[in-house]
Amino acid sequence: MLVAVLIFPTASWSTSTAGRTVRSTFGSDLVTPSSSGVPGTNVPVVGEAGPDRQQVETTISVDPHNPNILVAGAQDMRLKSVGEHRWHGYYRSVDRGQTWTNGLLPGYPGDTSSEGLSSPLHRSNATSDPVLAFDRLGNVYYAGLVFNISATGPLGNGPIGNLVLFVAKYTNDGSIYSGATLISGALNADKPWIAADTTGGSNDGNVYVALDANLTTSSVFRTIFTRSTDGGKTFSPPFYVPSDFTGRLPGVAVDPAGNVYVSTDTVDPVTGAGLNYIQVSKITNGGTTLVQTVKAVNPAYWVTSGADIGASFRAYTIPQIAADSRGVYVTFDDMRLGNASVFLTRSTDGGSTWTPPLRINDALTGQHFFPTITAAGGLVDVAWYDSRLNTQSSFTSLDVFFAISYDGGVSFSANSRVTNQSFNPGLVNRTDAPNWNEPFMGDYVGIAATSSMAHPLWSDNRFACDTIDTSYGGCVDQDAFTAAITLPDFSISATPQSQTIIPGSSGSITATLTSLNGFQSTVTVSASSSPSGLPLTSSGATIQLAPGGTGLYNLTVSPTISTLPTTYEVNITPTTVVVQSSSVGGSIVSIDKLGLLAHLLSMVPVTLSILTAGALVVRVWRRHARRASASGPEGTL
Repeated sequence: MLVAVLIFPTASWSTSTAGRTVRSTFGSDLVTPSSSGVPGTNVPVVGEAGPDRQQVETTISVDPHNPNILVAGAQDMRLKSVGEHRWHGYYRSVDRGQTWTNGLLPGYPGDTSSEGLSSPLHRSNATSDPVLAFDRLGNVYYAGLVFNISATGPLGNGPIGNLVLFVAKYTNDGSIYSGATLISGALNADKPWIAADTTGGSNDGNVYVALDANLTTSSVFRTIFTRSTDGGKTFSPPFYVPSDFTGRLPGVAVDPAGNVYVSTDTVDPVTGAGLNYIQVSKITNGGTTLVQTVKAVNPAYWVTSGADIGASFRAYTIPQIAADSRGVYVTFDDMRLGNASVFLTRSTDGGSTWTPPLRINDALTGQHFFPTITAAGGLVDVAWYDSRLNTQSSFTSLDVFFAISYDGGVSFSANSRVTNQSFNPGLVNRTDAPNWNEPFMGDYVGIAATSSMAHPLWSDNRFACDTIDTSYGGCVDQDAFTAAITLPDFSISATPQSQTIIPGSSGSITATLTSLNGFQSTVTVSASSSPSGLPLTSSGATIQLAPGGTGLYNLTVSPTISTLPTTYEVNITPTTVVVQSSSVGGSIVSIDKLGLLAHLLSMVPVTLSILTAGALVVRVWRRHARRASASGPEGTL
């Protein structure tokens, strides 16, 4: 299946002979080849059926049991249509995000089901800050805050009571609700983050939650940490991480050895004023022993308000963290270049030292913020909001972009636009307390991935005015969107970069295929020119790629005196029969073409100039057969 065509950037050269110079330039409409994946259809997770209200602060996870299964969540405002408040939405897909079932976490106001009536959440009327994670056995843990909003304020948006941390559980690959647990010991809870140990080690199945809270009525409001070792039934007494009371806005990740890492913005332990660096704390022994806290980014230039990025909605830096066998990764938005950009720092020694920040967004114009990160299958995937396509003086156009690292965060691919339609981020006002009736995009977005596919999940205003509520300024349809981004199985690079060939002689091009992520297959490679008529001969047309291995395809270009002087595009097209584990279907598919531009100059003697590609990562839908056989959507939760 052809999923992308290589297009070249602006390039020019000159050749001089017999006192005459001929110059050729490729047009500015040509762009650098992307190696970041091929975004699929943009899918509204909840759909457009009524009551069609806001979904913000999106979270998503992929099932380790079955990569076809995704679960997701968001602040879901559907109950506003009946005078209630926001509640955790729970969404599930069994076909890699193409279709979804959707519902609310049991216990919401008006829920008369047995699960709802028995839920400890049933005594409250609102939830917030949804985050979820799978464990290795296919259980989903869904964290958030539960509280009551007083009806004494405008439109029922009165003061908020004490916010309590909870964790709900779904079993059977996220299909069966199993209950919820209120977690004591945290007062005024805010901004939880959750991770589960999926290492298969001695602490496999542990559930870890970090959040901001007070431990007592007289203690400071800072990041604290708690764990469950019994499948979410009970949680340990929380403790401050870091221990010097300087953490806020946490993220959590677990490395393959079972070490837990908590990223935080750093604040003054007494006043809470920002200290402008990001720190990472390491907790060992199954989440019991805080062994170190290290400055990972110092200084950091945080986004502190929407005004920093020219936005009417609120925004601030919340570092996001992930870990794999290659290292620990922290991504964050940062104002060091004058506008917001997305950066990454990494540690390869268990969090003791950190690299200088690496900018991921490859456009300097616009604002780039709310990054989200995951590490899966040897890849590091990052997505974020991006306004590079905004052409107005005001902030009225926003997209989602994506990039991927194949080398453990050392470098990142060219960026791919995920959204197929820009949207106005200031179009929808928040319809629930606090800060109701202000533009709102939430505080974060989410991403999940396997070695073959990434799934960003974001809030999107493209259909905002499908639902109108004049009490809140008009448009209130803010949808959770996702897209399946197919990731590469192998790369192709070609050398040399350029060469000049006199007709009657020949030139050679070598294409190197490199396996990615353990891919193995017999690959058949062919070449053709457009227009036809450029003499091409090849060797090595059948290549056996072993996991992590390489193969060579040698192409000879032999223009004759009768070869038409013009510009040629030479396409190198691999096809493959996939050889993978028994759980993965195989099929013969067409892979990306590697385009090689050949320019034949009209001169005496006539010469041929060939521009070849640099590295290009290609896409293989190697699970196409599996996708076709996936079961359809299940009943609404």
